[in-house]
Amino acid sequence: MSAAVIVRRLVRRYGERTVIDGLDLVIDRGEFVALLGESGCGKTTLLRALSGLDPIDGGSIQAPGKPAVVFQEHRLLPWDSLWRNVSLGQPAENARQRAAAALAEVGLGQRLDDWPRNLSGGQAQRVALARALVQQPELLLLDEPFAALDALTRLKMQALVKELVARHRPGVLLVTHDVDEAIGLADRILVMRGGAIAFERRLDGEPHPGLREELLAQLGVAPGPRGAAHRPAPSLNTL
Repeated sequence: MSAAVIVRRLVRRYGERTVIDGLDLVIDRGEFVALLGESGCGKTTLLRALSGLDPIDGGSIQAPGKPAVVFQEHRLLPWDSLWRNVSLGQPAENARQRAAAALAEVGLGQRLDDWPRNLSGGQAQRVALARALVQQPELLLLDEPFAALDALTRLKMQALVKELVARHRPGVLLVTHDVDEAIGLADRILVMRGGAIAFERRLDGEPHPGLREELLAQLGVAPGPRGAAHRPAPSLNTL
């Protein structure tokens, strides 16, 4: 299986603060990787470096092509129709047909000429996903894309993403704070801490009793009464 991205000894700094410190990561094509970690640990910084949005200060990132990114905010252009949003940055030839096919995959094939203002939050994220997949990326980066959705819509979007990833087979890195989401979607789960990967578990479709509790412990969260999660009061240095 060919790699969608290879990261070696990656370093990223903001001023005098080192956010990513010697991180190594390989994601294969067709592999779904979920990345967990406390706020401020560098998850989104890593994703932005992989996407090319941020420079790096050391190490290397090798990827065969430009990755596609879906953010927590859909970032649709309100003055353009849905099909033009999906085809943004794509070759003009047959752009509408390619956008129509991508929108059909996310259940919005009849909304080509509609406008972002007429969409629900879940529908807008479907368009953002279509915009990413129309690029036929070898690496798909998901930055908490379901965090702003209600619980039912989130479950539907998770199922849709899982289906589309199985069909298109990109390598996927999902940044999330949701342990259950990571377990439900990923082939491999990583926990980031101290600017590097501190924990890794490959699921391979097998049940892993106690994995949720293990991940919560890695994140510094202990089960509370009746299964509720309890986190110690955060440090003032936590971003």
